[in-house]
Amino acid sequence: MNTRSISFIRRAELSKAAFEAVAQFGLRATTLEKVGVIAGVSKGVVLHHFKDKSSLLEAVFRRSNSLLSEAVIELYRYAQNPYERLWAIIFANFYDTIFNHKVCQAWLALTAEVPHNKQCQRVQTACHARIHTNLKHELRMLCNADDSQKIAKQLGVTIDGIWVRAGLQFAPMPSQQAIDEVEFVLYRLLIGTKNQKILHKSARIKTENTANILMNSKAFREKAL
Repeated sequence: MNTRSISFIRRAELSKAAFEAVAQFGLRATTLEKVGVIAGVSKGVVLHHFKDKSSLLEAVFRRSNSLLSEAVIELYRYAQNPYERLWAIIFANFYDTIFNHKVCQAWLALTAEVPHNKQCQRVQTACHARIHTNLKHELRMLCNADDSQKIAKQLGVTIDGIWVRAGLQFAPMPSQQAIDEVEFVLYRLLIGTKNQKILHKSARIKTENTANILMNSKAFREKAL
């Protein structure tokens, strides 16, 4: 294994440890020392890979968004039509491997940093743009171009809103509740025929079964917190 590969693995481990630190202590109380303790290394090792807390937070954002992208890609492999690809995006955002109380609270703390950190802002902007593009692409198969643009925007706002609310509330929000709420909004934005609703229901069931295998695997859970 070359030096670059070792460095890449170490940075990934430290990014995961940083997310864990934010989940445990909150953003303000998270320090490079605490990240090192969780990762099982010294502060010096953390500083070797990240010059300061700001650059470490950027890596955390990149890691979290990368995990979401991987989930979408994996679920896309088994999707055979726009309905299934649309539900792949939804399950990638809200399957309990990714969407749980601990992660929601940590993510809420991290997003508060976005307005004050240009690097994090760029990562988050790119993430929003990717989700919007993915949603719009599938929606264009189900409605006209103008509506697909508007519906994709509203679904993006709904997804973000659920994450924020889940991070703010005291009791954990079940993954299924979050998915049900997106479905409620989707059906009212995307008015279709009875047959289309049947296709949506079928797509949700198939995607959930696929997610139960892929996103519940040991390999995927090891990547997530």
